[in-house]
Amino acid sequence: MGYVFYYVEAQLACIFLLGLLLFKINRGINKQLSQIYLGNLIITLIAYSAAEIFWALVDGGCLGSSMTLVYLSNIFTYILLSIAAYIWFILSEIMQKEKYIEHDSNRVLLSIPIWVAAFLCITAYRTGLVYYVDENNILRGGRLYFILVLVPFGYMIAASFNAFRRAFCRNIYTDRYIYLMIGIFPAAPIVLGVLQAMYWRVPFLCYGALAAVFYLYSTYMDNLISIDPLTQLNNKNQMYKYLSQKMHVEEPELPLFLLIVDVDGFKLINDNYGYSEGDKILVRVAGAIKDACQGPRNRFFISRYGGDEFIIVAEMAYRAEASWLADQIKSNVKRLEESIGTPYEVSVSVGIAQYDFEQPISVQSFIARADSDLYQHKKI
Repeated sequence: MGYVFYYVEAQLACIFLLGLLLFKINRGINKQLSQIYLGNLIITLIAYSAAEIFWALVDGGCLGSSMTLVYLSNIFTYILLSIAAYIWFILSEIMQKEKYIEHDSNRVLLSIPIWVAAFLCITAYRTGLVYYVDENNILRGGRLYFILVLVPFGYMIAASFNAFRRAFCRNIYTDRYIYLMIGIFPAAPIVLGVLQAMYWRVPFLCYGALAAVFYLYSTYMDNLISIDPLTQLNNKNQMYKYLSQKMHVEEPELPLFLLIVDVDGFKLINDNYGYSEGDKILVRVAGAIKDACQGPRNRFFISRYGGDEFIIVAEMAYRAEASWLADQIKSNVKRLEESIGTPYEVSVSVGIAQYDFEQPISVQSFIARADSDLYQHKKI
């Protein structure tokens, strides 16, 4: 009985902090799908904490100790925990830009384990398959209790596995950061969830869930700050940060190159066809650059530099490789123009500069060298 006050107090604190986070998310405008699911996750966790309060009051005898109340208190907690894990899996796939998750039919299929767990929880009153209440009104695990553990932990482990797998397969710096964050996210809920399974009157899980959500929110906001909203490439600030790091650490046999890509005649496109058409061109050129940079991981960092300019930081063995990459970008843009059939010509110019570690210069000077080479190509 003595633990009930502290258990309820911890859950109320979690509800309050999660509520503050939800308030901040709901105040945002033009919310993306990922923000909507993050809000849904927080709402579910708030409901889970409320269910935990109900469970503690029943377990401590504050609301009586009837068999019906014991069953109800556990049904709510198990089902809400499974729903929270499912929403996290969906959110993690959305944040990784996986298109399949946007289809309602796929999300319904992925929710099947929740329905199975919910059915087993609700019918446990009759079947006792996942748990039952003994003659002393104490909850005991049934033959299929492992399913109630497997469903939420399965969603979280699957989300981590997918994120880590993609983190080491994709070559965009900020994407890898997000994927690693998603992979790490379930660590606190899983570890503290195991501890709560061992010491079930200590609210370990609510602390783990709260820490994980705050970590997710802060990292997600950092990522929004570092991403160009139009092209979804790294922005200028992130590029400066990355380039500065690379200019201080020389990679053996991999010289550092900087390529600056400029859309030819972009101002005329904006003037004649409107800024909306210009934005479409920038998005398509960004896609063409990403396609050209599909190579060994950690070698390319792609960013929008501003306006109609993009910068690629590349580690390559020879300058000829940088020239080949520039030609590949131009070819991709040309093919893009032919496939879409725009009423105007779309082409790009590319300037290249190689960094000399024996004669260090500033980031701005390094970019200026590439910009000078770009200017020469435009003159030609």
